[in-house]
Amino acid sequence: MVQKMNASRIPAYNEKLESPKYMGKDVRLCTDGKYRWTYPMNMLTNPSIYITVCKIFGSIAAVAFILFYIGPVFRGEWAEMVDDLKWWGVAVLVFLAISALAYLIVAAQYGWKYNVMFTMDENGITHEQTPAQKKIAKKIGYTVSGAGLVTGNIGRIGQGMMVAHHTKLSSDFKVVRSVKPLRRWNTIKVNEPFAKNQVYTTKEDFDFVLDYIREHCPKVKK
Repeated sequence: MVQKMNASRIPAYNEKLESPKYMGKDVRLCTDGKYRWTYPMNMLTNPSIYITVCKIFGSIAAVAFILFYIGPVFRGEWAEMVDDLKWWGVAVLVFLAISALAYLIVAAQYGWKYNVMFTMDENGITHEQTPAQKKIAKKIGYTVSGAGLVTGNIGRIGQGMMVAHHTKLSSDFKVVRSVKPLRRWNTIKVNEPFAKNQVYTTKEDFDFVLDYIREHCPKVKK
């Protein structure tokens, strides 16, 4: 039978436990040799998701900025560029305000908690939303896609579909290039060349999960 866990937390996977090599506050070793745990990430006190989204769109904006001003730089049109920078600054502030508002709306829809299930073994780690939150994600995604369809905004349609269906992410330890711990937010960033995963765990389990990931990522410097 499943070992009884703290009732204040989300129930873990319904797996029979063997005599564990490790049994922390939430992390459990299951009979199939995989470690599993769940974590309710507070979306107000932990801004890691919002920061990641801003970095992604910021990188896209930076590339667009560079491509747009390659010509003016070679032509020496510095005065025009300085004038344009003011508008770019305003655009950045507007983007941050809108994205923060959107984040708060989504967080409220989730009940201010991002509930995640993790499965980890020597090959990799999977980050997956709980079934209840998958349903919420689909509703939000389809609403955004519907708005994009009505307004003819193809980009918004794509964003909505990504929100609706991008509820699971797996990291292959063989290709992970960096592992970055953020103890303040109980977050471990597991980065592949084209995928960014975020692992959440309690402070009691943090060191075990961090060390396990590092030990099984051959391309990460110890």
